[in-house]
Amino acid sequence: MSVSPLERITVIQQLAGNIIGRIEILPVDNPNYIKLKISLVNEDVLHLRESWSRDRLEHYAYYWLDNDNKLKIGWDNAPHHPKITTHPHHKHFEQQSNVQPSEEENLEAVLEAIKSILS
Repeated sequence: MSVSPLERITVIQQLAGNIIGRIEILPVDNPNYIKLKISLVNEDVLHLRESWSRDRLEHYAYYWLDNDNKLKIGWDNAPHHPKITTHPHHKHFEQQSNVQPSEEENLEAVLEAIKSILS
């Protein structure tokens, strides 16, 4: 059994309810895949994509965009930056080409980072 979008929404609301405006579940064809659009109270958006195998997070991408649709920070674990010290975990800061190590390796850590930045 995989994690459901509603389970992830519950986690999001518990961890970051004060910075969340609206959460939209986006359609996907794979029951092990979750795709959400999370509107933040400051009008920014966090796009969430997760792939689950049973109860284990396998792949993720969390992209935080400002209200002009410009990248603020994007976190993912795609294995395409092997020289990053936290490989495959990395983040794109303000532009796709600015790749940096990332200690945030799941939604919970990303939400904490966003809350910290917005505070």
